[in-house]
Amino acid sequence: MVDQTDTFGRDCQKLPGPLKQWDAYKDMKQEIDDMSLILPLVQALADPSIRPRHWEEIIEMTKEAIPFEDETFLLKDLLAVPLLKFQDDILDIAESAVKQLKLEATLNGEISLFWEECELEVKGYKNVENCMLGGNIQDIQEKLEEHIMALNQMNAMRYVTPFKSIVLEKITSLSETADIIEKWLKVQTLWTNLVSVFTGGDIAKQMPVESKKFKGIDKQWLKIMERAHEQKNVIASCANDILRNSLPDLQNGLEVCQKKLENYLETKRNVFPRFYFCSNDDLLQILSVGSDPHAVQDDFEKLFDAINRVTFDESNRKLIVEIISIMGPCQEKIQLSDQVLAEGNIEDWLVKLEKSMQASVRVKCKAGAQDCYSMTTRDYSLAYPS
Repeated sequence: MVDQTDTFGRDCQKLPGPLKQWDAYKDMKQEIDDMSLILPLVQALADPSIRPRHWEEIIEMTKEAIPFEDETFLLKDLLAVPLLKFQDDILDIAESAVKQLKLEATLNGEISLFWEECELEVKGYKNVENCMLGGNIQDIQEKLEEHIMALNQMNAMRYVTPFKSIVLEKITSLSETADIIEKWLKVQTLWTNLVSVFTGGDIAKQMPVESKKFKGIDKQWLKIMERAHEQKNVIASCANDILRNSLPDLQNGLEVCQKKLENYLETKRNVFPRFYFCSNDDLLQILSVGSDPHAVQDDFEKLFDAINRVTFDESNRKLIVEIISIMGPCQEKIQLSDQVLAEGNIEDWLVKLEKSMQASVRVKCKAGAQDCYSMTTRDYSLAYPS
């Protein structure tokens, strides 16, 4: 039709000059020019992006009954409408429809479909199954941030009106999900930091009240994670009222346990200040095996500059008789002048070991000062700590 109208227009221009003064020519020329403007409007209204709401908008604007839903809707019905009178408005509606279609595709496809299929990974920790959010949680947080930003941009567009309620609903849903996951991860971090402390070892025995409190929290945490493992879907899991209501209480309870634990560690550091050289994790590991001095062998170098290991008496497995410094392939051993019994609280016998080490080194220094002129350099360097 566009091609035919262009042909009519060219033929019209070729007519003799005198004819162009006739009223019949002028009417024909006007009709051809109008059709050249109307056909792009018709083409725009035939676009797949045009929805019933757009037709209703045109009907309201033109005050004309357009039977767009009828099976017998013909082109002549549309041409009967004074489209040119509303040319700019109709083109604006058609342009909006195209952009709304893209917006709708993003909303229902990329965003909605992703969250319908997105699932949480729940993994084990140490010897406990299904107790932690898995490795894809960071990707989920990035997607949440990306989609919330995209939805906010949509909400600011003037074409969003038909989907505004859906966009606002999704912004609310994804924002709440992002907040829940952030709180969830905070609680998880606290739980992983404390679970090994309060579920076994010497520390749990020395902090019975906190251990009992933690066990109750631990039981509730495992129920939440088991439910997440069964539910899997991210949005559905985070929309769970039990999870929403439980996380603040769990966080508060774990923070109390952590505060009590930090106070406990501070008391240990006050007794044996070299514990300040250790991170909390290292100190917790040392304290948790403190009742077994042999289990601390690998941790001496964290507390002393030149004690890597110690030697226990063969007959008394808790009696320290010798300290050892390891330098590459070489070892240097010093007999303790006052042997140390490694029993009771670890910080107490470490204080005794420190004092015995200092006394033993002083004894060696005194003896070395007496023998330095009576021995050869080689014998002297082999007999005393270098």
